[in-house]
Amino acid sequence: MKKIDVLIILILIIFYGLTLSGTLRTASVEGVSMYPIFQNGYMVFYAKPELNTIHIGSIVIYNNGKGYVIHEVVSHNNNQYITKGTDPFTNPLPDNQLGIEPPNGITLNDIIGQVFSIDGRYITIPYLGYLSIIFS
Repeated sequence: MKKIDVLIILILIIFYGLTLSGTLRTASVEGVSMYPIFQNGYMVFYAKPELNTIHIGSIVIYNNGKGYVIHEVVSHNNNQYITKGTDPFTNPLPDNQLGIEPPNGITLNDIIGQVFSIDGRYITIPYLGYLSIIFS
């Protein structure tokens, strides 16, 4: 067995353990608003954010009352966060201007998770999110 195979297996075991323990959770990307970072059908990993861990550029998951939204934080003031999809064609304006989130933005209490990344690279599994989308 090659060293890279062993490394991949170890990484999968760690992610599996973190997911089963509830430290990391999974979400499915539905739609194209986060293209090119995430595409439709991607599975992403997220954790409950703590105070001062969310900053401009963080990708968060929140419930806007109609469903869950996975978008990037584009500005914040105290405990209010304004988010926006990264695709300029489907999301030309921030979510608060599109009516997706309240006019003043969302609070830390509204955010259910922050998408997990390692050195700015998001850990995703393409196509696996379609299973969740199909069954929901």
